[in-house]
Amino acid sequence: MESYIKMSILLCIYGVFKEFRPSEPYLVPIMTEPPLNFTAEQVSQEIFPVSAYSSLIFLILVFLITDFLRYKIVIILQAICAIATYLMIIFCRGVFLMQVMQVVYGLYMASEVAYFTYIYAKVDKEHYQEVTSFTRSATLIGRCLSGVASQLAVNYDLTSYEGLLWITVGSEILALIWALLLPSVDQSMYFHRNLSLEPKSTNENESNTQNVPNDNKCSLVAKFLWTDFKTAFTNVYVVKWALWWALATCGYYMVTSYVQVLWKVIIVDSGSDTVQYNGAVETIYTILGALASMTMGRVKLNWNFLGETILGVCSLLMTFLLLTMSMTLNVFVAYVTFIALTIIFQTMITVAYSEVAKHVNRDSYGLVFGV
Repeated sequence: MESYIKMSILLCIYGVFKEFRPSEPYLVPIMTEPPLNFTAEQVSQEIFPVSAYSSLIFLILVFLITDFLRYKIVIILQAICAIATYLMIIFCRGVFLMQVMQVVYGLYMASEVAYFTYIYAKVDKEHYQEVTSFTRSATLIGRCLSGVASQLAVNYDLTSYEGLLWITVGSEILALIWALLLPSVDQSMYFHRNLSLEPKSTNENESNTQNVPNDNKCSLVAKFLWTDFKTAFTNVYVVKWALWWALATCGYYMVTSYVQVLWKVIIVDSGSDTVQYNGAVETIYTILGALASMTMGRVKLNWNFLGETILGVCSLLMTFLLLTMSMTLNVFVAYVTFIALTIIFQTMITVAYSEVAKHVNRDSYGLVFGV
């Protein structure tokens, strides 16, 4: 078996564990029903927004330290944050403590950078598109399994919402154990960078930054950070894909954060006694999203030529689906449009990840992906 496939499998197992969260499709019902009993307005306006702001702040820190900590430690931190998040939902009460929980969850989301960039530090550039599809598909498979488990649990009354939370905690503990077993990245890209690959004067004879005096190391690392940042974001091709990636991801996270509230409001306003199919929706969109992501990992297209056209068409489709979802009074229309929007996003974000990775310095993935 090829070494890059072995590395992908190891990381993908972690990805499945961390995304197997059967409580997630029913998080809004968990928050709005006993024992928490928050209103939909409190959830959407006072609690959920905290994670968006905290993840933005933490992301600045994470992309700066991911390389220094060599990826694996940040992945371990992500698993710890996931465990803490769901334990707080189980044991804590009150809006303030739920806001604290969302801060922890924000750190969990920010640490996702390490999960997606770890593999790039371990494999050759020629495999980037393929391994990107593997890692994204792993997260979708985990969500698919959690969707199946949660829907079966709700439909057949196999366990309570609290039971789903405990299953989620158990899965995150397994993710933590697996993260501890992941192979370490051999060295920090910036703090042990090979200077022989950098332009240098005749007085710079050190082989890597490890041989540089400590008082000069920080300034040298800062120089590398600035150089890689400038190199990446003066490349129009990288900027195009990175800008779409940033805007699409922001929109996608906003939609996924609030879509359960939308479904609940539609059901309540319509006076329907429809069973909530949140788990089934998550199962369907993750299966189709994983298939789309895996397919894109093997599709060879001239993205330099076709990229702008495909990005434009997909963006317009996502806009149409989002508008339809926001205006419909039928929960099943909202389900279908959400599934379609998610499939388009998962397809194109796989391409965006790999295209950016192909065109930036290998040493700067944590920096560029974080930005």
